[in-house]
Amino acid sequence: AKLANWLISKQELGEQTPLALSELLAEFTAAQDSLIEKVKTGSRLCMAMWEGTPVDENLLIRGNHKTVGPVVPRRSLEAVQGSEVRGQKPGRDSRLDLAKELVDRSNPLVGRVMVNRVWQHLMGRGIVPSVDNFGVLGQPPTHPELLDYLASEFMREGWSIKQLMRWIVLSSTYRQRSEVRSQESGEQNDPENLLFHRQNLKRLEGETIRDAMLAVSGRLDTSMQGPSVPVFLTPFMQGRGRPKDSGPLEGDGRRSIYVAVRRNFLSPMMVAFDTPAPFTTIGRRNSSNVPAQALILMNDPFVAEQARLWALETLVYDSVSLKGRIRDMYLAAFNRDPTAKEIAAAIVFLEQQAREYDVQMGEIHSDPKIWADLGHVLLNVKEFVLVN
Repeated sequence: AKLANWLISKQELGEQTPLALSELLAEFTAAQDSLIEKVKTGSRLCMAMWEGTPVDENLLIRGNHKTVGPVVPRRSLEAVQGSEVRGQKPGRDSRLDLAKELVDRSNPLVGRVMVNRVWQHLMGRGIVPSVDNFGVLGQPPTHPELLDYLASEFMREGWSIKQLMRWIVLSSTYRQRSEVRSQESGEQNDPENLLFHRQNLKRLEGETIRDAMLAVSGRLDTSMQGPSVPVFLTPFMQGRGRPKDSGPLEGDGRRSIYVAVRRNFLSPMMVAFDTPAPFTTIGRRNSSNVPAQALILMNDPFVAEQARLWALETLVYDSVSLKGRIRDMYLAAFNRDPTAKEIAAAIVFLEQQAREYDVQMGEIHSDPKIWADLGHVLLNVKEFVLVN
């Protein structure tokens, strides 16, 4: 490409340019001019709100338009700008002015809200637990000084979310384990772990669990962007507006973010794992532990299919020993080596399944049904959906 651009820029070489190259450059220039003529310089129209003429409105007592009260001067939110009346200062009535006030360095409210939400996503609970309510009816912050510090640094660094996440995940607080280390100093003094003396045990979100299954099975498509994939429709997903065609069971292997969302036909797996209904915004997802989740992991055809693909992926190399294959599956599922007890239990399970399928013991190494069952068991282990 660099050579072609150089040649195009050197068209003044004239006779020194070979005839074939001159013809190619002329053809390129003509095609380029034709494309430029087709470019629409005018922008597309869209709905927008004009600033209009600002006016002061009357107070409608109890919301009744028939009981008109006194005129209420225009002003910013008192929590943001204090008691100053906006209408008394000319040139400060636009929506842009309001936006500038919200993100001004002297106003840490927006910075606090943003920092608190990022902290909640990473730590499992916000510094202000009521992430949607910073008012007097919300819960107070457990670490107000930390919230102010992170908010001020967040704004000082140019509102960089990546930098904010780096600060949090590299902290010793984030890198703690969730296991109880000391009953005396920790659990007795802070039984609800409000002070983060240990990490909270977090369950993965439904989308992440699905992506993790695709990853261990080797089916995950990590390509970016592109059209969404239609949701897979089970026979029980009936009702008005049901799409004519169902999407593929595994969603073409695409990440969950690329699977289409239809409000009346949500994925049963996503619903079971508390993916919020797409009717409104939500600051904090529920994180339940209900029987439907275990039933999905045991019976859902998507889970069974990924276990089968995982088995085929595991059996690619014939020279791998029985213990080696078990170790590879534990590394893929839990990012750790299995213990001696876990290896022994897995071997016993494989032998039991071989007897169930009437498979010779010498064929355990190569039978995909047996390894698919082991993979299905590992996908049902709590460690697969929980983060320590």
